[in-house]
Amino acid sequence: MHIFMTNDDGFESPGLIEMAKKLSRLGRVTVIAPNRGRSSCSSSLSLQTYLRMWHKESYGENISVLSCNGTTADCCKLALEHWLRNDMPDLVVSGINNGYNSGTDCLYSGTVAGALEGAVFGIPSIALSAETIKDKDFLDKASTFAFDIIKKYFVQEKYRGTLSLNIPKEGKELCLDNLKVVKLGVQRYENAIREMKDPSGHLGFWLSGKMLPDAAPDTDVFWIHRGYPTLTPLTWNMTDRDALEKVRASIQ
Repeated sequence: MHIFMTNDDGFESPGLIEMAKKLSRLGRVTVIAPNRGRSSCSSSLSLQTYLRMWHKESYGENISVLSCNGTTADCCKLALEHWLRNDMPDLVVSGINNGYNSGTDCLYSGTVAGALEGAVFGIPSIALSAETIKDKDFLDKASTFAFDIIKKYFVQEKYRGTLSLNIPKEGKELCLDNLKVVKLGVQRYENAIREMKDPSGHLGFWLSGKMLPDAAPDTDVFWIHRGYPTLTPLTWNMTDRDALEKVRASIQ
């Protein structure tokens, strides 16, 4: 099995390294990831930038590592359109990301964008996100759980689509019995925009905020904030099918 991996936290991210080591049990792993953090880069492409790639030290046996000075989507395009065009992967894995990519946050996520590039090429793919990757013990548990999900869906059941997995640190045991397979929710924030001034007195803003847990009970946002891991099937196609006929009829 040939697995292509990327992320938006950079090629030195512990989440990427740990997941690559575990996935190397399934076969060859090729990593092409940004040379630095590119969080919230979504599916942006560097059309006006000269892109470079560098070979990096392997994380372990059966793992080749390269970094790129572009975004996550740049890394995927370089991999799937060029670098691996004669050795296409069987699976695309993006992550493990440092922080959730739940609900509407998927619109901004470079991690999710990496998995969706797999969908564009018809390759099974998954985006992996954990509440944190900074706790080594939790990262080991999260990556083990993610490995089990990947093995179940993509190896055993031959799933051909794109999935997004979110893994909470505190809460329920990380096992299939506690996994919630649900749709995306609306992820809202408290104090999302902070206004401040620099030492020279110039006005500026900082985007951050505290995630709010309130959401419809059949969504990923609802369940992750209650300690359950969530799994959501995704597609690149944002067509509002319910509204399609209504909008079409309005021009007749």
